[in-house]
Amino acid sequence: MRYQWPGVLAMGFGVLAMAVAACGEEDPVGPVPMPEPKPIVLGAAVAETGRFGTPGAEVSRGYRLAVEMLNEQGGIGGREVQLVIHDDGSDADASVRLYQEMIASDTITAFLGPYSSGITESVISVTEAAGIPLVAPAAATPAIWENRGRQWSVQTSVQGPDYLEGSVELAAQSGARTVALVWEDTAFPTAVAQGIRDAAGTRGLDLVMEQAYAAGSADHEALAAMARDAGADLFIGGGYSDDAIAFAKAVAAVDYRPLLTSLLLASGTSFINEAGAAGRCVIGNAAWDPSIHTEGYIATNETFIRRYEATYNKMPDYQAAGGFGAVELLAEGINRAATPTGGIDRASIRDFLFATSKQTVLGTYGVYPLGDPQAGAQRDLKGIQIQWQDDGAGGLVSRIVHPPEVSQAPLCFTQ
Repeated sequence: MRYQWPGVLAMGFGVLAMAVAACGEEDPVGPVPMPEPKPIVLGAAVAETGRFGTPGAEVSRGYRLAVEMLNEQGGIGGREVQLVIHDDGSDADASVRLYQEMIASDTITAFLGPYSSGITESVISVTEAAGIPLVAPAAATPAIWENRGRQWSVQTSVQGPDYLEGSVELAAQSGARTVALVWEDTAFPTAVAQGIRDAAGTRGLDLVMEQAYAAGSADHEALAAMARDAGADLFIGGGYSDDAIAFAKAVAAVDYRPLLTSLLLASGTSFINEAGAAGRCVIGNAAWDPSIHTEGYIATNETFIRRYEATYNKMPDYQAAGGFGAVELLAEGINRAATPTGGIDRASIRDFLFATSKQTVLGTYGVYPLGDPQAGAQRDLKGIQIQWQDDGAGGLVSRIVHPPEVSQAPLCFTQ
């Protein structure tokens, strides 16, 4: 077919003229509105029931409150933040399945971690493969990050071996010479136990008893009696919240009077509410305390505590501060990673998480950078030791007893 160019040009100009005329006509329906920006979605599966339900629920409350307050402040870059959160029932297989389902939905911008080191390690195996950033506020085991080449997952909690090191130091300074170490034979308590061994060796203390027990099977009174009979000045270790409560009661029940008792997860109000008078002079670890001033992307510590109390009618434990701080980190990273077209560059979120050093409500944050053998592991946050002491009115109150620079009171002893 041959084209007659003058005719074609004339036809083209005619079409152009019609288009120009159409543009000049009044649009009867008005301008087409711009679509609303899609919400930013954070995903998590956390133990709200099962053996980790007590501390896990605290983490979950921290997540929920942070997202609520973030949206009150306009979200992230003016975009609403949605939290998709599931209860994994303290089960690793269930948690992995829930994260896989969230990955398959293709709606998640970034992930918040589950509760416990064992569950977190299982979950990270699938979120890393998917290339989605994850902030883990409740996984203290170093082995999750050591020589693992992590590229998308960061740790915000204190490293497990450091949890009770301060208690060993306090015991040695107070005249202790012997130690009874008990621990649940799972990842996190085992890491803590190794830190206790190392600290005891450094301080010249003699381990006269070392006893592991299977998860959920401890005979607390029998273990406390063994430590009593071994003549241990320091009774230390444990597992999760239920063990801390049970060991505190067991020490009293068998009339064991060590110089000091130091137990994992014995620092929150949930512990003392259950342990009662048996918690007197017990030391616990914490990454955070209500009395310390911190400030993150969403709130100051004082504001966080006030809002938490108003929402949940109780003081937050440090696990709640950890969950809140994890959202603060992700929110700032996502805000920085927004593209001009409104998209979110996940690699930019990842780069922020691995490179930044800053403060959240939980405290100082800073991890080993990408390419390091421990990439993603926490290296800046250091824990504190609190002790339950008489409040002068017939009750017990937690006081920081270590490190010295933030200590609020001298030690109390049960002997």
